[in-house]
Amino acid sequence: MFFPVLGVGAAPAQSGPSALLQMVAGEFAPRVAALWPAPHGEFLAASAVRRHLVCLGLALGREVRPLADRLLGGRVREAIRLLLARPPAGLERLMGRAGEVAWDAEAYRAAIRLLERRAPAKVLRHAETVDAALVHRLAGMPEPMAEAAGLAASLSPEGVLMLREAYEAVVLRDGPVAAQAVADGWARAVTPKALFEAVRDDLTPEPAPPPHPGTARLRPLATKAALKDAARRFRNCLADRGSDAATGWAAFYEWEGQPGAIVSISRDHVFGWRLDEARVRGNAAVPEDVREEIVSELALMGVHVGRSGWAIDRLLREDVGRGYRYWPATDDVAEAFGAD
Repeated sequence: MFFPVLGVGAAPAQSGPSALLQMVAGEFAPRVAALWPAPHGEFLAASAVRRHLVCLGLALGREVRPLADRLLGGRVREAIRLLLARPPAGLERLMGRAGEVAWDAEAYRAAIRLLERRAPAKVLRHAETVDAALVHRLAGMPEPMAEAAGLAASLSPEGVLMLREAYEAVVLRDGPVAAQAVADGWARAVTPKALFEAVRDDLTPEPAPPPHPGTARLRPLATKAALKDAARRFRNCLADRGSDAATGWAAFYEWEGQPGAIVSISRDHVFGWRLDEARVRGNAAVPEDVREEIVSELALMGVHVGRSGWAIDRLLREDVGRGYRYWPATDDVAEAFGAD
């Protein structure tokens, strides 16, 4: 028997995975190298579906060594049954569209679970190509949203993570029964945009009771529906201020004089409630001849119009007027009404 002698310049045989194997087999490369030592020719020369079957077996914790030759040869369906006594329908087709490189272990395990559920299995069966990212997105969807698996395929991985986080937040706040009902509604969204609008809306409670019932011309916007309607009519971002209203940090009123305006008041540690801002349609500035009318109505409600307690706090400095800029309270009032 001839044993080669390593001389000067001769490279020792590689025992671990080659760079090519690491690229193709990913996290499974060391275990694949133990089954097919360098240069790993039999594994690397096999079709992608065969390589996926080997990695699937490793991910499922199967003893692959005695099955190695049969996984790389023979009928694919029979090779699958070596790994799973009752493989889910569609697994053979899925492995044939899983790409050239190995997935991570959790993706293989998640794919098996997904193929056992009707809605995500349908998505996987009809996808032209399937990668680990798609599998993780489908697996990451809240359980009640199984019917929205097709929608999940259009989300980014980060979008799915945020959807799951929002669902768990509702579970924590309202309980699992209420969260399931909410998620059932989310599942009916037809686009990611509509989905996330629904999620944000359900995360936001109804506004806290307004601090004042309003006046003849200042009507409180006391519900989410009222805020959305006003946002649509005034073409502004009022619908995004629901969290401020829900926490009681801010309250919103509609000025029903001419021209109409949305008036926002906010809590203030000195004055209680203070005018935060007022805008007409399209977030345009309130005309000067209307400002005094609004101020008069706010005065009836006990709402301060002027410098905030926070601004007073910031101006109470020994160097105010010298090193720290002083501004008159009229600037704050003008800014509240949208003046430049």
